[in-house]
Amino acid sequence: MLKFDKIEARNTVVLHVYQQLKRSILRGELPTGYRVVEVNIAEAFGVSRTPVREAISRLIAQGFIREQGSAKIVADISVSMSEIMGIRGVLESYAARLAAENATEEDLQVITEYCNSSILVDRSSSIENRASLNDAFHEAVARASHNERLIKMISDFYEYAITEEMLVYYSKADTTNHAGQHRAVLKALQDRDPDAADAAMRAHINCIGQVIEKAIAQMKSK
Repeated sequence: MLKFDKIEARNTVVLHVYQQLKRSILRGELPTGYRVVEVNIAEAFGVSRTPVREAISRLIAQGFIREQGSAKIVADISVSMSEIMGIRGVLESYAARLAAENATEEDLQVITEYCNSSILVDRSSSIENRASLNDAFHEAVARASHNERLIKMISDFYEYAITEEMLVYYSKADTTNHAGQHRAVLKALQDRDPDAADAAMRAHINCIGQVIEKAIAQMKSK
């Protein structure tokens, strides 16, 4: 029987349904191939079918759930995440290239601050702190591109970098490596070197993808 936390705040219903469904998929509680039935999900949450339908639509768009004829089933998240990280690699490396060309001194100062903070953070820091610092660094680089459409596209993928479920599988070495990679991106931006910025960000995203792949494998094995 499905069991989820009941939701009370009306304006956050869709978000909560989405987040809990995604969390259950990432944890393997809703395994690959599981048939997602709106009425069952709505009953488990204690909400109407409308917010459930919206949440499922979002998960379909993001590749966590796929349509198979008239049915909706949980997708293989290892495949979905591989595709997502490939897209992130293209988008964010291009953003870094543009940032090397277009960033203002104020932009670089903001990126520097987030980079320094990510270097100081360690594995004992809270999940929320580590995740928010990572997102803030990537968002700052994207904004420094000064390409509004690109910024919007990238923002849709931030949540796939570090999630509460995955972060517990990040080793101290992973955290240290990612901080060093942030530093490499920053140096390329400060040097106004588009090629180096592109390469540094692409290498960083590839490394994130490898850690996420490892985390998914560990979650599935539990």
